[in-house]
Amino acid sequence: MAECERVIHVLHSMNCGGAETLIMNVYRNIDRSKVQFDFLVNCFDEMYFENEIEQLGGRIFRMKFLTQLTPPVYQYRLCRFFRQHKEYKIVHSHLETTTGVILDCAKRAGIPVRIAHSHNSRYTHTGGLYRIENAYKSYCKSKVIPNATEIFACSAPAAKWLFGERSNKAVIIKNGIETDKFRFSPDDRKKIRDELEISAETLVLGHVGRFYDQKNHSFIIDVFEQYEKVNSNTVLLLVGNGELIKEVKAKVFSRGLSDKVKFLGLRNDVHRILQGFDVFLLPSKFEGLPLVLVEAQVAGLNCIVSNCVSKEADMGCGLITFLPITAADWMEKIQKIDVDREQKSKQVAAAGYDIKATAKWLEDYYCEMCSKAQ
Repeated sequence: MAECERVIHVLHSMNCGGAETLIMNVYRNIDRSKVQFDFLVNCFDEMYFENEIEQLGGRIFRMKFLTQLTPPVYQYRLCRFFRQHKEYKIVHSHLETTTGVILDCAKRAGIPVRIAHSHNSRYTHTGGLYRIENAYKSYCKSKVIPNATEIFACSAPAAKWLFGERSNKAVIIKNGIETDKFRFSPDDRKKIRDELEISAETLVLGHVGRFYDQKNHSFIIDVFEQYEKVNSNTVLLLVGNGELIKEVKAKVFSRGLSDKVKFLGLRNDVHRILQGFDVFLLPSKFEGLPLVLVEAQVAGLNCIVSNCVSKEADMGCGLITFLPITAADWMEKIQKIDVDREQKSKQVAAAGYDIKATAKWLEDYYCEMCSKAQ
């Protein structure tokens, strides 16, 4: 049997996030006798997926990533890393604009297959405070196309943002999930509600996402506060962690909602938590194609989503409503929602979002690229 090929993925960390979860979903379902994953990350703390990566045979390398003040040092270290690891024929970068620097260094080190993968549709930070940083990011962005041999994206807007005029050449990688795992289960719904001490009659609004400005948790609290005034038998569940969680908790406390808003932290059972929701809220200021929205549709959840999210996120299940980010519109929609749940896993799988199909396509692609690079 031929030795398996090793692909190195470059990400900020391997904690819970959309890109990270997608890569782990692929990793679990790919034939690891043919393709093995390693990871180059910026995180020096223990990461959410770290133990599982090691159990699956993956290696983790840590390196302090680029800032606007240290690009020469970073590039030197990165070039040295790639030259020291000749076992890699493929580097797969998920680092937005920094991908330009990653792939430039990989090219100089002689790595033949260099994949740029876009998961977002604009810069994470905007505004005056980030003007210098974003100017440097624009420079890095200009280096993506000259140094990438392959370009991937989760959606057309994500491709357009990172690849510009070349976006029509991007391969759209569907953010696949384990559809059987997320399909609606009345039994699981009852169990998770019992665990969280929520009655069957209570209307549960919910959100899953990192506590970053992009996800717009403050708006969720505004909407929930207004809705709770007209329906006191309601609860808000927030799953995730992040830099703004203390700020959001303070807002909840100041509005007198502490007994109605439950912060569930990082969870390894999001598939179960979604069973307990009635309505999924995603008022993001921008997105590529959010994986959690695919999961929510498989779970049969009505989803209210900001009109900043790619329309490609709609799997054709009749569950998504796109709205502007105005509380009155969201309030009105929540009040009109029919919370009956239906099985939607077959529709989502038919739309190409079953992880087994995604993993098999990537497995074949990696093997083909490695074969050509011999």
